[in-house]
Amino acid sequence: MQCEFGLGDLRMKKLVLLLAAVMMLSAAACQRTEAPAPTEKDGEQVWHNTFKKLGVDNQVELVNFKKVNGQLEGDHYTLYFEAQERYLTDNLKPKGTVATVKAAYEFQKTEKGWLGPDNQVYAFGK
Repeated sequence: MQCEFGLGDLRMKKLVLLLAAVMMLSAAACQRTEAPAPTEKDGEQVWHNTFKKLGVDNQVELVNFKKVNGQLEGDHYTLYFEAQERYLTDNLKPKGTVATVKAAYEFQKTEKGWLGPDNQVYAFGK
């Protein structure tokens, strides 16, 4: 039994393999890798930094911080959260009051991470 391949068959096989490789590379190049969103830990750190910057960190204690949602729009990420705060003095609310606050922090994507509303950069996915 003799096997014969024509020059045209070999070229066709090479062309098919080349096209398959180009399609796979194109698909890989077009996939967009999203940076991990700011974490609950990032949001909690923003809370601490903000209260410290305002000079009321000794008047309010964070009891609980929970990320409840998030939304990415382009290079902006909104982290929605609930925080339970205990007031340690009578300056802001009656001493001992525990209040639940629902709010959001806006982050902006930069080359080095997410820039938080406290002007600190939070590393992607840390």
